[in-house]
Amino acid sequence: MVAYVEKTLEFLRGAFSRKATYAWFVVAFMGVILRADDYGVTSFVRALGLEPAHYTLLVHFFHSSAWCVSGLMQRWWLWVVQQNLGWQVNERLVFTGDHTKVPKDGRKMPGVATLHQDSETASKPSFFRGHHWGCIALVTHAANRFFSTPLWAAIHEGVDALQASADKQTPKTILTVAMAQQIARHIDRAAYLVLDAYFATGTVLEATRDSSNGIERSIHVITRAKKNIVAYLPALPKRRKTPGRKAIYGEKLKLYDMFEHWAQRFETTTAHVYDHAEPIRYYVMDLLWKPIKGPVRFFWFETSRGRIVLMTTDSTLQLLRLTIFGPNWLRISEPDCA
Repeated sequence: MVAYVEKTLEFLRGAFSRKATYAWFVVAFMGVILRADDYGVTSFVRALGLEPAHYTLLVHFFHSSAWCVSGLMQRWWLWVVQQNLGWQVNERLVFTGDHTKVPKDGRKMPGVATLHQDSETASKPSFFRGHHWGCIALVTHAANRFFSTPLWAAIHEGVDALQASADKQTPKTILTVAMAQQIARHIDRAAYLVLDAYFATGTVLEATRDSSNGIERSIHVITRAKKNIVAYLPALPKRRKTPGRKAIYGEKLKLYDMFEHWAQRFETTTAHVYDHAEPIRYYVMDLLWKPIKGPVRFFWFETSRGRIVLMTTDSTLQLLRLTIFGPNWLRISEPDCA
């Protein structure tokens, strides 16, 4: 383990322009690992048995101009990818993304904003002051287990660099997708971004489209469809020509009603639901979705834990690549289907 930590620290050396600053980074890094409490720099001094005078030097390290958080984070992305532990589907890495709102009492704390509570818990206030975080992680696989390895966590309102260069009216869901795209570009790898139903919006799926024609998307979104989402069949060709533009959208379909209306079309296979193999019923179809004015691939699943509809911008994704991880989430893998 010590040898592996040393290799990790050596790889991160490129993020520091001065040798002394890197040496203090190693001290801070070991302090984070060995500390037994959460009292900031004081915890590092106590855990490592440093002299009290080193407290001031450690504080100066965090304000040094010889390194920056973004540069260190990018080195971390490259190191994680080079370990070859990232789970791949269709030669794409798998990212998971989400956002969270953390209440803060500090009146002058940077990045604190008035936030709306999205939780369904009635005991929580509708509005509060706090930080709105967006997070991206990489799905890794080791020792026959799956892990979510953090890559980036950023405040989406106030002081974050990504938000500073963006329009203040940009939806926070778009900033989460932009984080994943920036990671994919830096490591030069394509990826799937797995999100929950909060991100099932047209702006999120549109944001994954590359501006350059003919270039494959660096990020494809996979998310759970909301229960009120509708889609359309392609319009049938008219028997004779009539004035006006040709119809694009045909019959309107309520996605969750299709479990009854298309029951005879569903097929049965075996999948892993919370790591337990069980038979499930499924159906796959490409439909037109008005928010993006184009096709989206939908997956209908009926499991012992309920019904779920998934949607993705990747029209080539096959069922054998999807494994249900629960009614509100999923895990991507390659199970042996019956």
